[in-house]
Amino acid sequence: MENIGRPTSSEASAALEDIDRVQRAVRDTPWPVWLYPVNAVLLGSMALTPLLADVGRIIALLTLAAVTLAVNMITGYRMGTPWALPTSRGFLAAVAVSVAFIVVALAFAQPSLPAWALILLAIAAATTYSIGSFVHYRSTRR
Repeated sequence: MENIGRPTSSEASAALEDIDRVQRAVRDTPWPVWLYPVNAVLLGSMALTPLLADVGRIIALLTLAAVTLAVNMITGYRMGTPWALPTSRGFLAAVAVSVAFIVVALAFAQPSLPAWALILLAIAAATTYSIGSFVHYRSTRR
């Protein structure tokens, strides 16, 4: 009588498998196709902000970061998955590399750094994200 209301080990195992399956389904929900290039442009633009004047640089960077966050959150809410990170490791790795290019552009931007170096970093950030986007698109649209 002590086990009333408690699941058996097989019931608990089945419930955990169901939770994992549902979480995976939510995390693998396909994104709207338009979101990939929008994010790539926004990330590339963030890497270009050091080309602006000191005050404009900070304002532009914060504005682009806020727009990126807002676009992704609003899209996520409309899809029903506002905080779900994709399961695609390739996509997540590409996003991390893209962010690393942005950080390098922001950290090492000095007057002595040529503008072409920042442009190359911006192109690298957008391209890396785009490659990850292709991986994510392929993994969610099987």
